[in-house]
Order: sequence, then structure tokens, then C-alpha cells
Amino acid sequence: MRPCHLLAIVLLISATVQARQGPVGDLHRASLREWNQAGEANQFATASDLVERILNLHDPIAIRPKARQVQACISRVAGNFQQGHQAVADTAVACMAELGLLSR
Repeated sequence: MRPCHLLAIVLLISATVQARQGPVGDLHRASLREWNQAGEANQFATASDLVERILNLHDPIAIRPKARQVQACISRVAGNFQQGHQAVADTAVACMAELGLLSR
């Protein structure tokens, strides 16, 4: 494959990812303490991103209710967590398991 073709493919993939509907959160690598300090819109956007990636969903209508459940679960855990250093992404996976969203 020629370098110009590879570059075109990379740009196309990048544009497709950026064109995805809805905001993109920035709490993927955050701690639960940072989650607690973030706004609800950023929390929901991050939960949506994580649900989309982990559950391999691409339909915003299917993602939305699951993301709300995961957001609520992360917030519940973050509110009860003493240390606050646990990662949001790790908590999201645990929440998805608790909610029965992960396939066996």
C-alpha cells in the first residue's frame, strides 16, 4: 500500500471518529476524585465513550440508557470510596459487570 493511501485511510478513520454523535468525555484516565469534581455532562460523555468501547456498541440509542446506568453506578461508588485514587475506567468495568452488561 502506498503511503498516500495509508494517510487517506488514517484521515478517513479520524474524521469518522470525530463525526460521531454526542460529546466526548475526558475522564477516561481520571480518578474517582476527579470524577466527583467533574460536571454531569462530562461524566455522561465519558460513561458513553466507555460503554461504546467496552460493549462494542455503535448506536447512540442503545448506548444512552446503559451509559446513564454506568454513570450512576460510578457516581455511587465514587461517593462511597474513601481513597478516591481508583481509576474511572476500572470502576466502569466493575459497574458494567454489576449491572449485568458484560457478556460471559
